[in-house]
Amino acid sequence: MELVKQYAKRKAQAAALAIFLKIILPILLFCALVFGVIFMILAILGASTDSDSGIESGQAVNLSSQVLSYKPLVEEYASEYGVEKYVGVILALMMQESGGRGNDPMQASESLCGSVGCIDDPELSIKQGVKYFSGVIERADGDIKLALQSYNFGGGFVDYVMERGGSYSQELAINFSAMKYEELKNTGNYSCIHPEMLPQGACYGDVFYVDNVLRYYDYTIAVDGEFAVPVQGGLDTTSNYGMRIHPISGERDMHTGMDFDCVGNVTPIYAAQSGKVVYSQFQGAAGYGNLVMIQHGDQLITGYAHLSSLSVDVGDRVEQGQKVGVCGTTGNSTGPHLHFETKTSLWDGHMNPAQFLGLGES
Repeated sequence: MELVKQYAKRKAQAAALAIFLKIILPILLFCALVFGVIFMILAILGASTDSDSGIESGQAVNLSSQVLSYKPLVEEYASEYGVEKYVGVILALMMQESGGRGNDPMQASESLCGSVGCIDDPELSIKQGVKYFSGVIERADGDIKLALQSYNFGGGFVDYVMERGGSYSQELAINFSAMKYEELKNTGNYSCIHPEMLPQGACYGDVFYVDNVLRYYDYTIAVDGEFAVPVQGGLDTTSNYGMRIHPISGERDMHTGMDFDCVGNVTPIYAAQSGKVVYSQFQGAAGYGNLVMIQHGDQLITGYAHLSSLSVDVGDRVEQGQKVGVCGTTGNSTGPHLHFETKTSLWDGHMNPAQFLGLGES
């Protein structure tokens, strides 16, 4: 009798295993496959949504009345060429090109006929400029910064970048500019519009074109976490962001950061947020003195100037609150202080640091 029970038990177990292998397991595997495909689709969509770093969601700012008067035409041709979502970027581009002045406000002659001055009608300029932009944004796979730089350099820059990873960087812009200048300098048609680029030979076009356009465009800047105080001892400000009388020249100019009181050769200066060091050396041309710049994500850089000494090197990964240098008065400075900047690029796109430090727009 006991043998019969054991036999029946084994038969039942075998039947259950057979049902699991033939019916239940295939169903589970199918469900796992479906959910896996759905997850991959969502991940791809999420990546494509993030590819423009929030630029599409912004708007053009600080435009001249001339540029604003052309907005209906830009919208009309943007719709015709399928780039409606880039109207703000195109208006910012026009602002950089001409401020809306002249008969070729988009400076589109070269893209139409290969030479400057063949367009003498603003509407034709806008039509050609929007058409050309639509072409480069498509070739750039939606990389707005690559498309903008290609509007200045020409479509060859897209191919150059695609052969080197497919994503815009200012380093690639500088290298391409130097390469093209070496090819064309014998024509005598090119000179360095940025003298600081002369040692690198990057004198073809404007290597800072992307930053120059985006200063007329306001888009969401993604910042993870709150900013830490960059100066030991608190935020005792001595000069705010904005227009002021320069303490050395005595002329009215734009102060691109905030100054904080500190003790020279003593007070530590800290990283306001985690990031990667992209600049750490003496900078004399603009008067920064010993300068550290830290990249935070794709769209924000903090700068720490006039330091007496530097504690980090380019390429270092620094954490929030980590020492990057010591307070000083190097460069154009009337006394020990920290000049602290927040900006979208190394040398441009400055914003009021007060908003990041929780001080309002002081």
